[in-house]
Amino acid sequence: MTKINSIVLSLITENKYSLYFSFFRIFIAILLLKKLLLQWTLISLLYTGKSYLIPTNSTVSEFFISFNTDFIRSQIYIFLGLYFLLLLFFLFGIGKNITAIALFLFYDVLQKLCPQILNGGDNYMRFILLYFCFANSFDYLTLGKYKINKFSEINKLFTNLAGLSICIHLCLIYFISAIHKIHTDVWFNGIATYYTFNIERFNGTHINNYISKNYFFVTLSTYGTWLIELLYPVLIWFKETKKIMIVLVIILHIGIAIFMMLYDFQLLFIFVQGFFISNESWLKFYSTLK
Repeated sequence: MTKINSIVLSLITENKYSLYFSFFRIFIAILLLKKLLLQWTLISLLYTGKSYLIPTNSTVSEFFISFNTDFIRSQIYIFLGLYFLLLLFFLFGIGKNITAIALFLFYDVLQKLCPQILNGGDNYMRFILLYFCFANSFDYLTLGKYKINKFSEINKLFTNLAGLSICIHLCLIYFISAIHKIHTDVWFNGIATYYTFNIERFNGTHINNYISKNYFFVTLSTYGTWLIELLYPVLIWFKETKKIMIVLVIILHIGIAIFMMLYDFQLLFIFVQGFFISNESWLKFYSTLK
């Protein structure tokens, strides 16, 4: 009981993610802005419903407000203009958590307008934006000060729970991915990366063609990938093994980015690792930069 009380007390007395939540907010805003700008010339193809991409999924927003997605498609440029403004507000910390909630709802609608282009990183991003709705990510790197006096303990509690949710969610992603890999023949037999590198989507470079024929690399990369994913959810919580797991996971995602050309996906998973580093370490690094 004493242990539980000390854990609860630590959650309401200190914002354990004050600096990194602020930095991560900027990273998320820039990443989504970049993605929107790159897609701009394909808006009519992706989101107006004039192509073969005709999604039928409902959105979280439809549970709270009633609207016709066909109307949004017909006014897609206005919708994306508002989404662009929300990203700018989020980037500079304008509107605080109200902006975060609005951004989550807009992002949810945008995903369901064209789910065919989504990947695992997009799905995780959606949950991260949901966690931002409850977090104070405005102590640093904003245009104004974020002041909460009356509900400061509740604010710290929600922020810490949001940070923990991001970390636990990441561990679940790795663990579930590892379990599925173990029960797949090509992963269990150590030859999964051979088939991956020979998929037309990923075999556009001579490097992939070469390393896919190296039995040592194929075996090491196959077993190494699911072993890291299997051990990460456990070892990341221990001080003695935390740094090792962060380094291994970063190497894994850099390798995926290089060989499979999935850049935004890997950047998101790399930067999330910062939530496992203590706030004191980030504050010391920040003061050194200043």
